[in-house]
Amino acid sequence: MGIRRLAFFALLTFAAAKLLAAPTPTPVMQAWAMLFQMMDRLHAQVSQHDLSVVHYDDPVANSAISILLAQAGKTATKDSGLTRVRLIEFVRDISALHTAADANQEDKCAEIMKKVEGEFQQLQAQADPALLNAARSYAQRFTCPMHPAVIGARDNPCAKCGMPLEQMVVLMPTQDGTGTLAAPQAVRATIETDAPLEAGKKAFAVLHLRRAGGEPVLLSDLIETHTKKIHLLIVDKSLTDYHHEHPRMTETPGDYVFEFTPQKPGPYLAWADVRPMPLGLQEYDQTTIAGTGRPEPLSDKKTKLSAVVEGLRFELVMSKSQLKVGQVTEAKLRVIKADGTGFDQLEPVMAAFAHVVGFNDDETTVLHLHPTGAPVLDEKARGGPELPLKIYASKASFTHFFAQVQIGGRQVFVPFGIEVVP
Repeated sequence: MGIRRLAFFALLTFAAAKLLAAPTPTPVMQAWAMLFQMMDRLHAQVSQHDLSVVHYDDPVANSAISILLAQAGKTATKDSGLTRVRLIEFVRDISALHTAADANQEDKCAEIMKKVEGEFQQLQAQADPALLNAARSYAQRFTCPMHPAVIGARDNPCAKCGMPLEQMVVLMPTQDGTGTLAAPQAVRATIETDAPLEAGKKAFAVLHLRRAGGEPVLLSDLIETHTKKIHLLIVDKSLTDYHHEHPRMTETPGDYVFEFTPQKPGPYLAWADVRPMPLGLQEYDQTTIAGTGRPEPLSDKKTKLSAVVEGLRFELVMSKSQLKVGQVTEAKLRVIKADGTGFDQLEPVMAAFAHVVGFNDDETTVLHLHPTGAPVLDEKARGGPELPLKIYASKASFTHFFAQVQIGGRQVFVPFGIEVVP
């Protein structure tokens, strides 16, 4: 390597080190940076009629607005009260956008998006210009596809390989200190059973949904999503025995009953997928169900993009060779009969021809997605052999996916496995 080339890479390394050594941003600045990225995504999704991925930004809005609301509560100025009101209006309209997108209402989404953009401009007008400039810069950081630790301005050369920095650093709420701060959940979920879980034995359980102050969460406090107000996603520690339940209301406010039969020993992980008012943003409230026996380890981390279930071959066809964090990846769920022809008799389940849920090996992160397009409200409608999907992963991890479909009135669950890369 020549002297000039060595000097060139030395200069790049110095610049990258200087950038990476910059002071850690404050939570408020991170919140604004998340919102700048979120608004860019939402604008593109609505303008391009790409509505199936709008709901992925609920955690971003929840985290960012919670941080800004807390900050407004600490400052006793004449504008702080107005700021809080505008923040709440803004996030409620983000929730309304989610609802309209789920219903594939393109005109309604465009109308709400215009309102949301106006509200965002009002919020910026009340903020410190220096803070906003710093947040914009933080939101416009890019990394090298080959060396994710190298971060800088877009198209700057990588300090390690010279490739242009072209992959945006997507800001997502986290709780492990590696990214922006996560907002506290609006709802706390716990589950009690008649006895500790035992493999092969039906369990009778109660889901308790409570606010942070202990107040019960009523069904009237929740927004319906895909025909249900509560989706309870349950899986064992090996991430192989998956159950999707819909707990039923009881006479006790905030308590909901359900039954399921675990097939594996040990405790089970559970997430209540809900959209609680007043903000109406989607959240996954995690808890653990106590069980007997030693849980099976998570040992299968092989990529699995096809499976044969109920005599049908299911394939998860990806548009890209890798599923990357922070990037929308188009995919198809393909169903093929034994004779090689396509299967087109999928029945609607919860207003869709399929529901796909993914569990990361970190035992905390869950994905929930559906085929693109309008809800399927006609019970006589049939789908297949291909269903278009869009997958957006927020964290690098091996992820076990389960496609849930209905055939002949029976629920069928199909397992897949994919490594999500940085």
